[in-house]
Amino acid sequence: MKRTHAKKLLGAAVCLASGQVLATGFAVSEQSVSAQGTAFAGAAALSENASNQWYNPATLAGMKKTDLTAAVQYLMVDTSFKTQGASGPGDFEDLDPVVGSAFLALPLSDSMTFGLGISAPFGTKIEYEDNWGNVAADPLAPLSPTTGDRYATMSDLKTYNINPALGIQITDSLNVGVGLSYQRLEADIESSFTRLEGDDDSYGWNIGLTFDADDNNHFGLAYRSAVEYDIDGDITFSPLPLVAQGLPLPTATALAGKYSGKTSIDLPASAQFSYVGDLSDSTQLLFGVEWMEWSDLDKLVIEHEGAPIPSPVVQEFGWGNTTRYSAGVRHTLASDTVLRFGVYQEDSTQSSENRSPTSPDSDKTGVSIGAGFKPAENMDIDLVYTHIFVDDAETNLVERGQLTGDFELEADVIGAQMSYRF
Repeated sequence: MKRTHAKKLLGAAVCLASGQVLATGFAVSEQSVSAQGTAFAGAAALSENASNQWYNPATLAGMKKTDLTAAVQYLMVDTSFKTQGASGPGDFEDLDPVVGSAFLALPLSDSMTFGLGISAPFGTKIEYEDNWGNVAADPLAPLSPTTGDRYATMSDLKTYNINPALGIQITDSLNVGVGLSYQRLEADIESSFTRLEGDDDSYGWNIGLTFDADDNNHFGLAYRSAVEYDIDGDITFSPLPLVAQGLPLPTATALAGKYSGKTSIDLPASAQFSYVGDLSDSTQLLFGVEWMEWSDLDKLVIEHEGAPIPSPVVQEFGWGNTTRYSAGVRHTLASDTVLRFGVYQEDSTQSSENRSPTSPDSDKTGVSIGAGFKPAENMDIDLVYTHIFVDDAETNLVERGQLTGDFELEADVIGAQMSYRF
């Protein structure tokens, strides 16, 4: 059994404890280096290069030459868990993921441009060292000396998205766009209680428009649909969750093993609004709002065959919708070098009662600086650096043993992007 994208926890275990659970993460926003330079502000209204189509397919109509854009971003994440009380020796493994994307804009006529995007819009990769979290003081302690391992030891969630789109110029001031996404999800989520493995393919769609109110005021609005998955996979139980139900260790060991399971899950829909104001011929002020419908992850219903727990298992999430607000400045020098700066603030899907070690999400603020260079007439090189400040994420979980403490997180992102026009 398996499940979805990006970064949250999985649950695990069973029956009375929690049953098999899946957990979700949150989106990977780092799809465009040029857009990230202004903290994604204005991304759904600009047609800087082919990568803007990820934020709004209508921006394709502003691309009048064939444009191929490829981006690579390196994430350096520093995470630790500070317990309240005695803790085990383990903590996080150091993992620094790389995010890549590629986009094509191909004009078909003066008013119509085809686009193609390849990206990874959801995902997470977290590994814990053995024996992390609070020191256990319950009947499972002889077999599981710390409580953190019971909630998560590894989380590896990936999505691959292929998104053809079409941008159409309706009038001199109005463009519209529409796209279709093929998306594949692969998940492998493990704790000392369970391991969940599965994958699926699905489809979604996106639409948008851009509107120029006058020569100096530009707007963008876009919507990306939820993607619905029906996932068939496997769940492997260790003896621990069965011992937690009161079964003797020999019996629990005999019943432990791999079983088939299936579940359905939706990756969230999102909406974007962007504004770009021209302060002068060289300076623009940018704003943006992105909303994501994480409340679709209200609960997870998992049906299984043969496992030593009741079916289906229902896991409540209670996630909240999130909103990201961003503001930025874009300034072009006489040499055609573009300077960018931006700040964003984004709230969390979770609280201390439902925060998962698979994805210890919290309120965050990002600060970006970026620059774009033109080494050749038909080529742009964009660079970005972002530092993300994350509020300490308080956790108070009890289902598989008391896990009480704070996740302390911060991250740095560096990225490079090349755009070539021909």
